[in-house]
Amino acid sequence: MTKVATSLFLPLLLTACVSQTSPMDALPQPQPITEPELSASLSGLETRLLGTMSEQNQQLSNNHHAFMAALQQDIRNLKKQINRPVIAPQPVATPTKTTEVTKNETTDGKLVVGETEQVWLDIVNDSFAARIDTGATTSSLSAQDITVFERDGKPWVSFNMAHEGVDEKLQVETRLVRYVRIRQASAEDIERRPVVELTMRLGRLAEKTEFTLTDRSQMTYSVLLGREFLKDIAVVDIARQNVQGKPKRPTPATSE
Repeated sequence: MTKVATSLFLPLLLTACVSQTSPMDALPQPQPITEPELSASLSGLETRLLGTMSEQNQQLSNNHHAFMAALQQDIRNLKKQINRPVIAPQPVATPTKTTEVTKNETTDGKLVVGETEQVWLDIVNDSFAARIDTGATTSSLSAQDITVFERDGKPWVSFNMAHEGVDEKLQVETRLVRYVRIRQASAEDIERRPVVELTMRLGRLAEKTEFTLTDRSQMTYSVLLGREFLKDIAVVDIARQNVQGKPKRPTPATSE
């Protein structure tokens, strides 16, 4: 009896349980979409897709233009470099020992003079051996028979110069510039000497130079060049002699 009852009531109990299940446990059913809604949705997607593609195409175009402009500028720069003339480097002359030995000027244009030099005096139109003396302030000229006189109201001086190898003395007359007082190292007395201004030539240089007049007949050199003449125009190398060589005879137009 019990088995029969169970077989009869079990299907009924299962049916009741199924009918009691909550609707939340059931799967949602998709909502139906109409044809106009589907068409509008596809149209919106197409619009967004076309906009994205247009933006990407514009960006690609801008990048392309920038690349082409840079490429064209590089090509122009290369053409300029190709057309630019190539300047070959000038060979640097290597000074030889001969050049160094015969060099008679410094790099800044000053004369190099040795212990002795040959100078030219325009007033007597002849050359003389001169001693370079950096210990003397003024230059000096050997003169004998010195006489001061007046000409046209101005002081002048006449004197004789002796020249090696010439028996006859050279007579000179020129303006008297001033007097100076000279104290010799070997004497206590102060000597008053007249000063004249003469054009002297040494190497390529021709300068108005002041000379004190004194009897140097007992000296080896009749001309002495002091510091006042040498400063700013020459440097002295006492290890050499006659660096500037014998001066050339000037043309008559440039003589005193």
